[in-house]
Amino acid sequence: MMFADHNPDEMAKVTVTAFIEEELKDDLKALADKERRSMSQMIAVLIERAIEAAKEAGEIPSETTK
Repeated sequence: MMFADHNPDEMAKVTVTAFIEEELKDDLKALADKERRSMSQMIAVLIERAIEAAKEAGEIPSETTK
């Protein structure tokens, strides 16, 4: 079994819990299936897209500080 080297510049993954309506979950599943992703991967992509759009619109800072 091969393991990829850990990249220290890569951000760690964290767990986020969200509660959504059943109908949204069904639609999320359909979208994830269409894009051949897991629902978790699809949620991550959607969050990334929303954050990038908010940064481009100037709604949030382009660079976040820790």
